[in-house]
Amino acid sequence: MISSLAVLFALALSWLAVQPIHAATAPENAGALLGRLNKLPAEQRQKQLIEKAKGEGEVSFYSSLQAQQIEPFIRVFQKRYPFIKVNPYRVSGNRQVIKIQTEMNGGNHLFDVTNGSAEQASAIKKIGAIDPYFSPQREFYNPPNRDRDGYFASLYVIPIVLGYNTNMVKRQDVPKSYEDLLQPKWKSNMFLDDEAYEWSAVLQKHLGRDKALQFMRALAKQDLRFMRGRTAQSQLLAAGERPIAIVLSGHTVLDMKARGAPVDQVILDPYYAQANKLMLARHAPHPHAAALFYDWSLSEEGQSIITSFGRVVARKGVKQRFPELVEKESFLVDVDFIGPIMDQTGKEFSQIFLGR
Repeated sequence: MISSLAVLFALALSWLAVQPIHAATAPENAGALLGRLNKLPAEQRQKQLIEKAKGEGEVSFYSSLQAQQIEPFIRVFQKRYPFIKVNPYRVSGNRQVIKIQTEMNGGNHLFDVTNGSAEQASAIKKIGAIDPYFSPQREFYNPPNRDRDGYFASLYVIPIVLGYNTNMVKRQDVPKSYEDLLQPKWKSNMFLDDEAYEWSAVLQKHLGRDKALQFMRALAKQDLRFMRGRTAQSQLLAAGERPIAIVLSGHTVLDMKARGAPVDQVILDPYYAQANKLMLARHAPHPHAAALFYDWSLSEEGQSIITSFGRVVARKGVKQRFPELVEKESFLVDVDFIGPIMDQTGKEFSQIFLGR
């Protein structure tokens, strides 16, 4: 009996050895799939992209745009491509990275396209959540608003200014340099974002590391009020909670000013702008709809909608709503600059200002 079982077992092993192995095939990454599509002639490529996007029917967009800006932005897209439903989710800052990484770790590939600051973009690339995508619209952008490897393109840029309440500070008394912020009269009178890591990095680049750290340690003694979010700070500034906010988005201040709020802005040196990058998910569940949305976002129409919000755009030939923010040349904080120093800069900022 035992020898019979042995023979049967040996025969079974022999049969298995000659059978073809059908391993589970992993879905193709979005970048590779769209890379093949990009090899087609432009007209044929667009036709195939639209046909396949129609079959997918939707696209998920994780965005750091303000809530009141996301809806009008996607509304114009859906008017042009009514067969695509855009599912937006607003998320920004470190929460954006955490959300995407948590989903990846759980094998849940939920987003197709996302946009975020250069700091967040660097972290999202580092965890392997995005793929290169050479959108045809990239040719209308100069480096560093499009990277060489195809991972990023600037959806918009954010010039950073110092904001002040015009009912509380006269124009002639506004700080004219960062050193002016150390004057005793500004103690207990300033906001600073509690994640102003890029600001810290720019100061170190332009002032030199030792001088910048010395300045920040002195500024930390000025009883700053820390909070997350430049929009929230702008609103509290207008309400008179404090007269000065050190790091604000220029377009937000000017938009509020245009609507009658008692706020204005000045540009301090070093003047810099944050690049906000558009990215394609590596495991996009709707890759063709994602490419269609990505292309449109960088198009003249998409960028015109973005600048109608007051934001500064990098696409050539688009009229800016607030041209005063681009009259002075700024240093662009892109992924190549902030990526290699992000961890160290964040730790130093937190140690100096937040005591952790």
